[in-house]
Amino acid sequence: MKVLIVDDEAHVIRAVKLLVPWQELGITEIHEALTPQEAIRIMEAEQPEILITDIVMQDLSGIDLMKYITGTMQHIKVIVISGYNNFDYVRSSLQHGGVDYLLKPLDQDQLIAAVKKAVLAWNQEHNLYHTALVHKDQISSMTALCRENLVSRLIHGDHPEHAYNKLTELSPELSGLTDCGIAYFNAEPFVLPGDDSWKEPFHRYRDSISAFLTRWNAGFLLPADRVHEITAFLTVWDPSLMEKLKEFLTDRQSTLPFPACMGIASGRFPAGIIEVYQEAKTAFGAFDMAVFSPVSVKTDSLTQVMQNRMTDSQKELDNRMLLSAFLTGNEELIADSLALWIKNRTANYNPYLAVIWNAVQDENQLIDSWADLLKQRHKGFVHASGYQVMRFCDTMDESMHLSFPRFLKRMQADISFLYQELKSVHAPEADMIYQVAHYIELNYNQPFSQAACAQMFFVNQEYLCRKFKQTFHVTMITYLNNIRISHAKDMLKDPLVKIRQIAHEVGFEDEKYFSRQFKKSAGMTPNDYRALYMENIGE
Repeated sequence: MKVLIVDDEAHVIRAVKLLVPWQELGITEIHEALTPQEAIRIMEAEQPEILITDIVMQDLSGIDLMKYITGTMQHIKVIVISGYNNFDYVRSSLQHGGVDYLLKPLDQDQLIAAVKKAVLAWNQEHNLYHTALVHKDQISSMTALCRENLVSRLIHGDHPEHAYNKLTELSPELSGLTDCGIAYFNAEPFVLPGDDSWKEPFHRYRDSISAFLTRWNAGFLLPADRVHEITAFLTVWDPSLMEKLKEFLTDRQSTLPFPACMGIASGRFPAGIIEVYQEAKTAFGAFDMAVFSPVSVKTDSLTQVMQNRMTDSQKELDNRMLLSAFLTGNEELIADSLALWIKNRTANYNPYLAVIWNAVQDENQLIDSWADLLKQRHKGFVHASGYQVMRFCDTMDESMHLSFPRFLKRMQADISFLYQELKSVHAPEADMIYQVAHYIELNYNQPFSQAACAQMFFVNQEYLCRKFKQTFHVTMITYLNNIRISHAKDMLKDPLVKIRQIAHEVGFEDEKYFSRQFKKSAGMTPNDYRALYMENIGE
């Protein structure tokens, strides 16, 4: 069960979260919003069962939220909190289905009682709904919603035998279906964060697909897992239908701000429907954005590409190596490292939608992390004017075709941009110091000597230590230990790895010395850090 807490004062939200034993009441997810607009977005995406909202906020009020719920999400149980003991507020909240009305400052016992009341009301209503639904299934034909939900359960492996038996019992015509298809679309790659202009054309697009399936008696839409998705279950699978679908999608393209397309897959029903669904999603990711086609059929080539995707740990290492290369100032090393970074993400320059989408996300995350690093090392750092975060749509023309060379050029330019900014905030003589830092970062888990390091870079030890501290504002040993402690923190997240082993693997020969350095850096012992982490993920 989920709860959404809405208040324009963050401290009130924190208080509500602390006052209630959520787990004991069966509530496993807590979401929060500072504005009613943000609350509406969260409700659409997460579908919480309980809403706790302030009554007086800017732009929209808690009553406005309740009116919205009454119209679209009647299952949500609402608890109103307010600093106003106003009869009109109380009456309005009750008129729109409010479970309780609490006054600030909040009384813990009253708040817990109100949440219990809301949970009980939702459970009772939920049980009554499902009881009525089961009864209806036994005595009447299956409604469209039941049919869609049952097929959706098959796709997600939710008690498939029971779902199939119920499906064929209520819709006998599907008992003879031996093959099926899935058509899939996801608007997320084409949507800008914070921009809601996509929603209206997206819903129009969804409705038109539903009408197409009805017209040709070819299937029906399924409940979407996410707000950006459209999934269609195809009961007819033949070349003529595919041609009709291609023509239909081509006609819709001129009216949409994103590609009118579907990823298609087919297979056995019901045994193969899970695989068909996954293959349809893969087929959508396999769109060749350089030579666009409205229908993409599942391809083995993209499957192989996605199987070979980099893991998070590989990406982290790849990013660190690229950053370290940039910090050295060595132009040849920079060019080689950048080429390798891009190659690892573009799968031999295949312009598949999934490949490009993942690469765009990786680039933006990389640049964000670099900017944070520059802010840490150079107080007051800000991006040069004119810099814009890369968007997926930036790589396509008005016809939704990708210029892959332009995409690569843009990616190279974006990543090189930060290097130029880096060069502008440190003196040329600092390049050698960054090379030393690069060496330390790559060899953090090996024995280290300042004297040996100075000898390796052909400089005086005293000079090296002084220049390093001037550049990074810490000594070389502290810089090294900070890197080691950072890696140790990641390893401490695994409760099965012993402290002694962690100390050794990050470069500390002495466990006690490791513990002292960890406490100096993190403000607590390794055991306390692990205990705190486990406590936080358990909440």
